[in-house]
Amino acid sequence: MDKSAIKLEDIGRILTGDTPPEFFIEILIRGIFVYIILMGALRIMGKRMATRLTRNELAAISTLAAAIGIPMFTPDRGILPGLVIAIVVVCVQRLVAWLSIRSQRIERLSQGYISTLVEDGCLKMKEMKKARISREQLMAQLRAKKILHLGQVKRMYMEANGAFTVLRHTDAKPGLSVIPAFDKDFLEEQRQAKDILLCSYCGEDAAPGNQDCAACGANEKTKAVC
Repeated sequence: MDKSAIKLEDIGRILTGDTPPEFFIEILIRGIFVYIILMGALRIMGKRMATRLTRNELAAISTLAAAIGIPMFTPDRGILPGLVIAIVVVCVQRLVAWLSIRSQRIERLSQGYISTLVEDGCLKMKEMKKARISREQLMAQLRAKKILHLGQVKRMYMEANGAFTVLRHTDAKPGLSVIPAFDKDFLEEQRQAKDILLCSYCGEDAAPGNQDCAACGANEKTKAVC
């Protein structure tokens, strides 16, 4: 477009560009057709597409959106190529799902692994590093599930789809508080187990003397709460 043709008072150009009025009727038809394609593809790929997505499902729906979205607004692009891509994506997604049911190795490659982030009230730092989740992110997830200290947690898993699952101890033991350090008032409300010292970073039993924690290498200690 010639620079001289660009004017701020040209409202028609700003709203519609160079699109002829007849194309707006075509956009309506294309939009309905694309919507039907998407609904059909999601229906074939299964009910899980409406919940938290796995890697495979996220890749499938992103590819669908990228392939089908362009024909809605581009006059020189037909709808049929988008339909062909949708069929291919659905077939590949169903094939991967079918193979995952029959092979645990393929399932792990396509869906990912389950990580154990907390075990018997202690943070598993190596697993957290592999899962790329920080200590504060993990503590925030525990607080969201109404956990006040790690002694209440028997296991915390990060599922393959990124969700967090917490299994509580039937009889909670003293553990490391998950309350932020700046919230002094709340921390003072928690009852301390005076005879139990823990690593203030991961919640493992504190090493004797001035030794570093064997699990995470931290040197600070704190009293367990219950």
